[in-house]
Amino acid sequence: MNPILESASNTYGSIFILVAAYGAIKRIRDLFLFGICFFGAGLIIKEGIGYAQDDNILHLFVIMMFLGQVILTLPINTSFDEKNKAAMALSNRIGCAILVINLFQGYLLLNNYLDVPHQFGYMHLVIALIMLYSVLRSGKEKISI
Repeated sequence: MNPILESASNTYGSIFILVAAYGAIKRIRDLFLFGICFFGAGLIIKEGIGYAQDDNILHLFVIMMFLGQVILTLPINTSFDEKNKAAMALSNRIGCAILVINLFQGYLLLNNYLDVPHQFGYMHLVIALIMLYSVLRSGKEKISI
């Protein structure tokens, strides 16, 4: 990988991981979604460049996974609260889907299925931990009727 592209990707990914972590810890939904969404958008660009370089079909599969993640985490102004049980259940399932996507991508990168440095695999595992924290935290706060 080009060292300049690798440095830029490290900086870009780290910034949005920190934004997502801050949003998850402080429970600021828009910051959390912003970090996850733009982290995935950067991966779509990076995987597109990877596909152009080596024509590995696995890059297209990864692009489709993260395109779904970006669509699901777009920080649009849809407001719902804990009283809407259907929306809360759906948000937990979306969180679990994003968790699985990032765990799978981390597995691919750390086991050298894609020719990418290992630190990007660790970034995906950090995103998965942030999602796990968010899903577990939202599951603990049930409202009794």
